Amino acid sequence: MNQSVDHDEIGDKALQVLEAYNITKPVVNVAEIAKGEGFEIKEITMPKDYDGVAGFYDKDKKVIYLDVNDHPARKLFTIAHELGHIFLEHKNYGVLFRIPKKDSKYSDEERAANSFASQLLMPEFMLRDYMKKYNLSKLDYKVMADIFGVPLSSMRFTLEYLK
Repeated sequence: MNQSVDHDEIGDKALQVLEAYNITKPVVNVAEIAKGEGFEIKEITMPKDYDGVAGFYDKDKKVIYLDVNDHPARKLFTIAHELGHIFLEHKNYGVLFRIPKKDSKYSDEERAANSFASQLLMPEFMLRDYMKKYNLSKLDYKVMADIFGVPLSSMRFTLEYLK
């Protein structure tokens, strides 16, 4: 784990956003948060030169773009990821932020935005509440992913991280 990404600080920021929008249960309505921050969501067919890109945002036009062909859970995570760049005030990029779908080598900013998205969509307090409420273990990835509306891989990673 890279030390330059402070997951605790990022988690605090995600909790501040959840509190500001009075969100206490899943599925976190990230589209409403984006709207509250003045951003519009647009689903598009990604241009050919954006192969493998799940989403990006244009900070000048205040638009978050999503790949129209992605699964709803992936779109939810993509919006949360882009909100991570916005709330964490990343400035090391140009106008567009991209989420590579299949790239394991992320920059610090990309890892931070992923951490924000995970902690916004699956905050520890909600995970623990729902595991207790439904008597689930941390191995019930699919059930938890369905409850939270997130990709299975995201839930698996988050629950493994909590161990």
